[in-house]
Amino acid sequence: MNTVNTENRSSIRKRRGALGGAHPTARELGIRECKLATTESLVFSPDTRRFCEQNVCGQLGKTWACPPAVGSYTDCVKICKSFKSMMVFSTVTDLKGRYNPQGWHEARIAHERATAVIAEEFRRDRSDCLVLSTEGCEVCERCTYPEGPCVDPEHCYPSVEGYGILVMDVVKKLGMKYHYGGESLTYFSFILF
Repeated sequence: MNTVNTENRSSIRKRRGALGGAHPTARELGIRECKLATTESLVFSPDTRRFCEQNVCGQLGKTWACPPAVGSYTDCVKICKSFKSMMVFSTVTDLKGRYNPQGWHEARIAHERATAVIAEEFRRDRSDCLVLSTEGCEVCERCTYPEGPCVDPEHCYPSVEGYGILVMDVVKKLGMKYHYGGESLTYFSFILF
């Protein structure tokens, strides 16, 4: 039986109340940079999937947001290329004194919270968009994969790298910054439309 991870889910869903308005600003969401581009700017490599196959993040075969659930590398590239435009945005967290797994996790949850707000706003006009974010999905305590369908597909954002995208190369191509110094952590999300 699937149980929802209430800490992460409520953290993601409480986004508006904590920000005090129906339409939070990018600054309120912690967005550092945001760029619009065509999907021709995407850079793909099967090497990103090799990291998945080596289970570097520990999510291989454990969630609907990662391989093999997202489909083959070829299928993912084809899906991405079926969209004409994209928005790429980043959050940066200063982890001075907290540059450890707990700090990384907190930074990731903050990024996913921002992604959820932006995705929800985006889907009001473009319900068919594809939202890609960080590794895995932590909305539920235990994912239903592969026994049953995703119970919260609106908040399950597949991994950018799981789709074969070379994040660093795309970010550089778009003129965005990838590194912000020593103990900072940068996360990126992509919305294709």
